[in-house]
Amino acid sequence: MRTTSNRGRLLASSMLMGAVAAALAAAPAMAQEGAEVEELVVTGSRIVRPNLESPTPVTVATTERLENQGLENISDALVTLPQFAPSFGGSRTQSTFSGTTSSGLNTVNLRNLGSQRSLVLINGRRAPSGTIFDNSVDLNTIPSANISRIDIMTGGASAVYGADAVSGVVNVITDKEFEGFEAGFSYGASLAHHDNINPTAFARFGASFDRGHAGVTVQYDYQGLVSCADRYLCETDFFWSPPAAPRRDPGVRSGVPLTGRYFVEGAPSSSYTFVGGSVVPFAVTSHGYNRNAQRTLAIPTERIMVAADADFELTEGMNAFVEVNYGSSETDAPFEAHPFSSDTDLVSGVLEPSIPANYPFFPTELAALVLASGDDEITWWQRFQDLGGRGAQNLRQTVRVVAGVEGDFDNLFGIGSDWRYEASYVFGRTTLDAVTEGLVARDALYHGLRLEPTAPGATTYQCVDAVARAQGCVPINPFDGYSDAERAYLVRSGGVRSEAQLENALAFLSGSLFELPAGPLQATLGVESRRITAFEDYSTDINLGLTTGNQISDSEETTFTTDEIFTEVVVPVLRDMPFAKELTLEGAYRWSDANVGGKYETYKYGFQWEPVSGVRARVMQNRAVRAPVLGEVTGVAQTFGVVDDPCILWGSSTNATLRANCQAAGVPADYDPPLTVIQGVTGFVGGNPDLMPEIADTLTYGVVLQAGRFDFMPEIFSDLTVSVDRFEIELEGLISTIGRQDIAQLCYTTSGPQRDVFCDAITRGTDPAVPGANYVLTAVDDQLQNISSLELSGVDLEVNWGFDWGQMFSAADNWGRFSVSSIWTFYDKVKEVPIPGSDPIDFLGAAGGSTSDQGWLETQGNTTFTWQVGKWKTSWVARYIGEAKSAPADLFGEDAIVDIDDHWYHDLSLRVAVTDQVEAYGGITNLFDQEPPFFPTSQSGTQALDTIPAYYDVFGRSAFVGIKVRF
Repeated sequence: MRTTSNRGRLLASSMLMGAVAAALAAAPAMAQEGAEVEELVVTGSRIVRPNLESPTPVTVATTERLENQGLENISDALVTLPQFAPSFGGSRTQSTFSGTTSSGLNTVNLRNLGSQRSLVLINGRRAPSGTIFDNSVDLNTIPSANISRIDIMTGGASAVYGADAVSGVVNVITDKEFEGFEAGFSYGASLAHHDNINPTAFARFGASFDRGHAGVTVQYDYQGLVSCADRYLCETDFFWSPPAAPRRDPGVRSGVPLTGRYFVEGAPSSSYTFVGGSVVPFAVTSHGYNRNAQRTLAIPTERIMVAADADFELTEGMNAFVEVNYGSSETDAPFEAHPFSSDTDLVSGVLEPSIPANYPFFPTELAALVLASGDDEITWWQRFQDLGGRGAQNLRQTVRVVAGVEGDFDNLFGIGSDWRYEASYVFGRTTLDAVTEGLVARDALYHGLRLEPTAPGATTYQCVDAVARAQGCVPINPFDGYSDAERAYLVRSGGVRSEAQLENALAFLSGSLFELPAGPLQATLGVESRRITAFEDYSTDINLGLTTGNQISDSEETTFTTDEIFTEVVVPVLRDMPFAKELTLEGAYRWSDANVGGKYETYKYGFQWEPVSGVRARVMQNRAVRAPVLGEVTGVAQTFGVVDDPCILWGSSTNATLRANCQAAGVPADYDPPLTVIQGVTGFVGGNPDLMPEIADTLTYGVVLQAGRFDFMPEIFSDLTVSVDRFEIELEGLISTIGRQDIAQLCYTTSGPQRDVFCDAITRGTDPAVPGANYVLTAVDDQLQNISSLELSGVDLEVNWGFDWGQMFSAADNWGRFSVSSIWTFYDKVKEVPIPGSDPIDFLGAAGGSTSDQGWLETQGNTTFTWQVGKWKTSWVARYIGEAKSAPADLFGEDAIVDIDDHWYHDLSLRVAVTDQVEAYGGITNLFDQEPPFFPTSQSGTQALDTIPAYYDVFGRSAFVGIKVRF
């Protein structure tokens, strides 16, 4: 069922904007006299400026940055810049266990505030999200072949672009002036393992005609599978719980074995397995399952992308334009077979598919043990590899269409000058069709284990339940493998279809109202209307918890509407005066009315001051917001994973609060459960319909030095620019889960009534792996809330310098040109208050963390050296990841974290213009084959990984080659 009640409002807004544009176009148009000055719109503003100087820091990433590292995916290139952090759970190397709908996503995480707080635009206009869980754009669906540059604006920009621009804006600017035909092909792979293959090809065409221009780009890209079995990093199960040493021995393997594990009360051993025709006591060291060997380090991703654009002059001063984008991203993420546990894999969360005591296929020794126990049934576990492995196959398709008119005219009915306008409409839709293979029907398993003779005295058996028999029930025997008939009856495929649709209508008018002594007062006035409609529909079996894996509810189709009015103004105060070559004030305001979150206001104000030529100070204060989305206000999903019980061995802890709380919970002081208990903590994580928008206040201030504008500066420094900017961000009412590990820690390390908020989400009970215990941590629930606040601050440093060697040495005129671009980010404060009144958690200096809370590195840097001589160009990229702690000590405890050394990564590339039409290139990444560091278990920030791939290279030394042909 589709929701249509809001379409009329959007259509009315669009018609109004069209009328505005028509009225503007009817205003007198006059040619400009005098010298022509190139005018540009800076990311973070809708006001035309004579240059790219901005009151808010903007880093420009050109296509050269991608080429220097052999990268064809935009997000892969951006994450190497220090302003970005890994998209934990939202990238090719970090989403295998992030859920079906996130598998294979490639999003960006600016300032490590989450991809949901980083607004991605294409040519200054919105794009549809890649998932219903937030408004983050899947960069897998955007081609890189037609990119002109990428502007990265750090700092809130909601007053200019609306909600979600909390940490900043990534604005992908495409090349709309390309003329001719260009095609290219490249291939890359890791050198030692010959995997992570990356063939890519593109073709693009552009041409001008009498009154306009049109261009088309088609690109294909494939990034191949990297299996854990082929990397020392994850070829075998790993466990590390400091201060103990890391372990890679069989003792840390999964306690859910291929051969099954059977729990019999009162038996000499707590559990048994069936190996080589014999029933023997289960031992992890002998019978454990190596999960990592079956896992995927990098998900194979196949992308097809098409982009087209055209503009046409309707009349003098009015152009029509259109942009069309299509992208498909297909991923196949295999992972190990399901670890079935009858005590947690309940049918619809209620009925245990245990093995009855009268089960006829028990091995003789096990049947005797069961009979002696007197129990009616036994709990059993088994790795269902004989039924086939699991895997998530996703097809994510995105369509984006932009149409509008824009133009300029000299004055508006005699008022002002240099007016420009735009009225545009964006329609975008992302669909996800996902299938998870290798699920097992719990209800079928339940009935297949409850058997009776086909006739009195018969030695053949049938399912007891007549209805189940009519539906194809066959006897199930986990002791001798599974027959084809059993597989056909048990194995299921589950799926999900989700859709996120964007409609965004925009109209604005911008120009100079009147002249002041220091220059024109410029202003913008506009309206914007946005509709986001989304739904997520899982298979009924998954909704009802009838199959193995997580039980997940649907997210019903919901429409989020936002209507806005905005304005922006630039006021020149002083110009060409002593100690005031320029002083300009700037401000913006946006009023928003949303059906979820209500009415809210965003704004910015600041100034630029150039006391002398070449020195420019800039200050900007922003109020930004992020509105809740479908995946946050609806839906409940079951989860399983590692949660370290804070009460393990609490008797040796020096934390008095923890000792008292664990003792009160009835946990013995020497409690030390097996690893399988820690790895199998279940729970439910759900949305919250009462969420409100997040609020962020961001302050940036800094200075830009342009050496070329100093009269005394030698010519060799004429292209040297240095910018230093400080950023301070305060967020209130963050929409986030507290984090299951954090909830567990805070329940036992917090005192007073406030701890009830955490402890109410925790369940302790029984587990067959800990016989006789009723205090085992079995479940931790979580829910999204506007509950936490965060403060972070730091400094960005950017240096750009280029010179001809002849400027340095008179005899070096033929040595060509050398340039260097260096970008660094230094954080000095990151503190979060998880709930009001609680102690702040310090995240500074940690690389990893839990799956919901990761730390911030103190220092990151990226420096590129380029030397071009004639037709030859070589580049060296040096990327620095500073030393860090493995995770925040406030979450895991000082004794549980370790030091991670700093890492340098080096990439070299060489390009040559073979002819005027042909360019060849190649390069090596991770030149010195730097190995990634290991992190303690559950501290890498992503489930089932023991390092952080976006920080630390996991592929090893790799090479790429390519060729481009242009006519």
